[in-house]
Amino acid sequence: LKFANHNLCSQVSWIRKRDLHILTVGVHTYSSDARFAALHTDNSDEWTLRVAPAQPRDSGSYECQVSTEPKISLSFRLTVVVSKAEILSGPELFVRAGSDINLTCIARHAPDPPSFIYWYRGSNVVNYAQRGGISVETEQRTRTSRLLIARASPRDSGNYTCAPSSSDSASVVVHVVSGERPAAMQSDSKRLSPIPLLILLSIRSQLKSFFTTIMLYILLMYQHTSTNYLKYIRFLWNNYCIRRFVTR
Repeated sequence: LKFANHNLCSQVSWIRKRDLHILTVGVHTYSSDARFAALHTDNSDEWTLRVAPAQPRDSGSYECQVSTEPKISLSFRLTVVVSKAEILSGPELFVRAGSDINLTCIARHAPDPPSFIYWYRGSNVVNYAQRGGISVETEQRTRTSRLLIARASPRDSGNYTCAPSSSDSASVVVHVVSGERPAAMQSDSKRLSPIPLLILLSIRSQLKSFFTTIMLYILLMYQHTSTNYLKYIRFLWNNYCIRRFVTR
């Protein structure tokens, strides 16, 4: 935070308005927090409050006061933003064996492009020589890095971490699974099992009466509870068989 004082005979103080704590007076610091310091060059009209390293809790209003009559003051608003990495497919990714793993990492709120972005699998840097088909593309201007692993196998499963040089890291857990439709990739919604569905089709093909329509409607109402569903099928089927036997 910088302030220009054109009255060189006056002293400048920096105050944190949250608790009205006087941080500095002149070049002297009145805070037990060594991160705060006043910077001033002799015969200069510029006074600077330095907070290094800045932390999110330092966000808030600060005031610069000049010891004149009347008093001159100027308020500043400081916002400290933490730079964090983000993996777009995180925090968990399921990949079918044989397909590619494509992870994209972005360093959010980074004041400057990171000098490097490392990828880790577990606690080890991703080893490009261990197997073929691994590549990394990093664009410093957009603060983006992409990790591509071709023809993934279950051995490629694990915790992958993106670690930019100037940002907090981010991780994603990758599961490489075999099979056409792995259970973890399917929806959690319940589906009709094959046996009740066959029974339902069998009943519908044989029953054409109004009673059948009501029965089918009731069966559909209970399709999400498999135990009750089967009980109602047995109950209604038995009733239907008894009715047919009696009417004969």
